[in-house]
Amino acid sequence: MKSSLVIILQNLRSAQNVGSVFRTADAVGAAVWTVGITPHPPIENDTRPPYVADRAESLLAKTALGAQRTVLHRHFDELSTAIKLARHDNYIISALEQAERSINLFEAPMSPLRAIVCGTEVGGLTDGELALCDEILEIPMIGAKESLNVSVAAGIALYYLSGIG
Repeated sequence: MKSSLVIILQNLRSAQNVGSVFRTADAVGAAVWTVGITPHPPIENDTRPPYVADRAESLLAKTALGAQRTVLHRHFDELSTAIKLARHDNYIISALEQAERSINLFEAPMSPLRAIVCGTEVGGLTDGELALCDEILEIPMIGAKESLNVSVAAGIALYYLSGIG
């Protein structure tokens, strides 16, 4: 079964952030695709040592509260592979990032199929990663801080783009 909304997490380090995204994805019916070093639930043919997979599952569980076992999930070694699959399945690929060519998330046209790409907690997405996306969506900010925590930003985007809010 395919979800109409996918969140792609590129090289996140915090299992707590990932778990929080799983919990929000569950709330809106989205799938979670993890990429690279992003902690993720156990997968078929998991190449991680068992103690690494078990630790990731334990840390995810603290904030996912079981959603890591119920949300549709895939893991990819490379972002380009995840994006290629999403594009093949006719998703609009939307980076969630502040950039010169970004558009306001709340002004983005709704799409029946959308994959949202979130980058690392500190650096976000690189120019090369942004180039793989169809569009860049930005959450408007008025405070002194220039960004939100990745799980908070993902939650805002997931709720808005799901159309249930």
